[in-house]
Amino acid sequence: MGGGMQHEPIDASNIVRRLWVGGKPPFDRDFPGFDTLVLCAEELQPERVGFSGTVIRCPIPDSLLDTPQTLRAVHVARQVAGQLADGKTVLVTCAAGLNRSALVAAMALGYVTTMSSKQIVELIRRQRSKNALFNRSFCSLIEKVVDAQNRRRRVARS
Repeated sequence: MGGGMQHEPIDASNIVRRLWVGGKPPFDRDFPGFDTLVLCAEELQPERVGFSGTVIRCPIPDSLLDTPQTLRAVHVARQVAGQLADGKTVLVTCAAGLNRSALVAAMALGYVTTMSSKQIVELIRRQRSKNALFNRSFCSLIEKVVDAQNRRRRVARS
């Protein structure tokens, strides 16, 4: 038998180059290959994690977000976009990897691509799960953020 411990694989899906969306990560170990771990599940915010890279906390519920929670999610999406722009590999997680992590990842994609909100939601559903982003209020928020970003780009070009 070889040395070294075998670890359970991480429940995560590659959405685009360097951006992954996943469910609850194991908190007791590192994930080689990732530079940044984003914890979006309000109920999964351990004080200590075994991950050695950057940990960004975005505790939000899997329900309608209030204004401070919305602002937190948008702020973290901008941080994720910055990490991606800097060439970092990011794993965005929540409990199941379907809504909260997908929300933050989708908004981050709106900052680093010119895809429409509809294209981003379809991409995440194709890459992660057809059941991703079933929270309609999250889809509305993605639409507002991504479409506003695309409007700003169009204005800046003209």
